[in-house]
Amino acid sequence: MISVLYGGLALIQAVLAVRLARPGLWIPCVVAVGVAYDSAVVGAGRLIGEGPALEALSTGRFAAHAVLTPLLIVHAAVLVRRGLVVPAWVLAGALVVLDAVGLASLRLEPRWWADVLRYASADPSGPPVAALVTTVILLAAGVTLWARRRTPWLFAGAAVLLVTAGAAVVWPILGNAGEAVLIAAIAVTGRRDLP
Repeated sequence: MISVLYGGLALIQAVLAVRLARPGLWIPCVVAVGVAYDSAVVGAGRLIGEGPALEALSTGRFAAHAVLTPLLIVHAAVLVRRGLVVPAWVLAGALVVLDAVGLASLRLEPRWWADVLRYASADPSGPPVAALVTTVILLAAGVTLWARRRTPWLFAGAAVLLVTAGAAVVWPILGNAGEAVLIAAIAVTGRRDLP
């Protein structure tokens, strides 16, 4: 049953990616594709089965999060103030490099949760710094948009992501659900809030 829910999340995230396939929204569009891939791989894990194929697909999940998630910092900068775009690219690049270093030593192991088979890090090295920094910046950008333009969606989506990411330690699907909520919030914010 849970694996079917992952499949449903993957479909929702893919639809959101299509909705975001517009000028000025390419970054959240690409991130939405990445999170849809993540949900799809986890949802299909038990069908694929334990072994090299699922492990390789799972490595792709980790790589997509490492490379794509920090790009949302740049999107937040575009929404808030274009003068912040260059520093945002620098910060996003540094976070991508930080995560890429971690990928070099990534060792995965199969884990079952409910009816879901996924590969997870065998040696978690602490909190996901890049994801936390990105979420904090999205929260700050969301507060700014809410105050300036009466648009609460980015803040609400980032707040939901923060809560669900913490809860995902016990219920992993909540992390993917939180990502879907954030992408939906970005889609609702859309271009109308670009300066």
